[in-house]
Amino acid sequence: MERDVLLSGDGARENLPSVAIVDARNGTARRDGQLPRRLAAFATAGLLAFSFLVTQTTPGSAGQIWNAYTYNSVATVTAAKGLAELFDEIGKRTNGELKIKLHLGGTLQIKATDITQAVADNIVQLGDDAFFLGSVPVGAVVRLPMLVHNPAEYEKVSAILAPALSEAYAKRGIVVVGQYVFPEQVIWSRKEIKSLKDIQGQKIRVISPDQGEFIKRMGGSPVTLGTAEVPAAIDRGVVDGAITASSGYGYVWRDLFKYNYRLNLGYVSSLLLVNKKAWDRLPPPVQAIVQDTVREIADKTTRAMAAEDQDITQKLAAQMTATTATPADVEEAGQKIKPYYAEWAKGQGPEAAELLDQVRKALGR
Repeated sequence: MERDVLLSGDGARENLPSVAIVDARNGTARRDGQLPRRLAAFATAGLLAFSFLVTQTTPGSAGQIWNAYTYNSVATVTAAKGLAELFDEIGKRTNGELKIKLHLGGTLQIKATDITQAVADNIVQLGDDAFFLGSVPVGAVVRLPMLVHNPAEYEKVSAILAPALSEAYAKRGIVVVGQYVFPEQVIWSRKEIKSLKDIQGQKIRVISPDQGEFIKRMGGSPVTLGTAEVPAAIDRGVVDGAITASSGYGYVWRDLFKYNYRLNLGYVSSLLLVNKKAWDRLPPPVQAIVQDTVREIADKTTRAMAAEDQDITQKLAAQMTATTATPADVEEAGQKIKPYYAEWAKGQGPEAAELLDQVRKALGR
């Protein structure tokens, strides 16, 4: 049986014409010509539409075919492997009524911070988006630095956020079909970082405004970059380090860093988003299969990353300097960032303030 999931990037560059590709092999980025952002978006949309039409008219094809895009730029990370399994299973369980082609981060002219918009515009029908806070800020309520301390707490507060998140996305013409969650987010750097004060003066890659606020309040300089952009940015000195999980990109970028400061800033969810019009074209039984399969495989991916995180952390400690944050550093960091919670809520409006109040009551902090 021919595999329905098509990985573009990391050894699968032939899936798209070169004008639309950023080569993400080994996590490095290269462009075959720079297109202006708006033109690049049109080029990507046109190429995907052409791909869609060609596939639809291929003899023996049946059902719908979606293009999916993820910020994950390396096919071997657990999150990307989870997506490949998910889309493969959807194809099988729907008997080919829905096939999904996966494009890795950097293989289309879509910035990591623009994935939500790409789904809303139907440039891709499904997006895997961990950078969504710039598009839907209310989601930050469960990702405020140092507010959530363990996976059980994250699961609890995610349930509180879910209705508001779905409503916010519905206004953009998007359906939230699920999410998977990365383990604790810690700091990695090529420069010495063994304590909280060592963040001062360092340029740290972040994926959201709240992470950026934390780095600023600790004396560092935050830089927002897509996953595929990080290796080249470190090589050029654009950034010194990054915030990520061991089983996220800590392992992938292990040769770029010399230090790992294990201060748990919280957890990061990646949302699986579907264009509403594309979703509505699916028959209800197929929608149900998709929902059930997403729930199963996304939860499996979350558990897999959590299970491997400690083992990977121990292995990486053998090749770099790993330091667990002291209780004093944890307390100091918490005190410095805590005032930001109320500031964030005030800036987002009454709904965010109410959600933050519910989350803090649920956590007892």
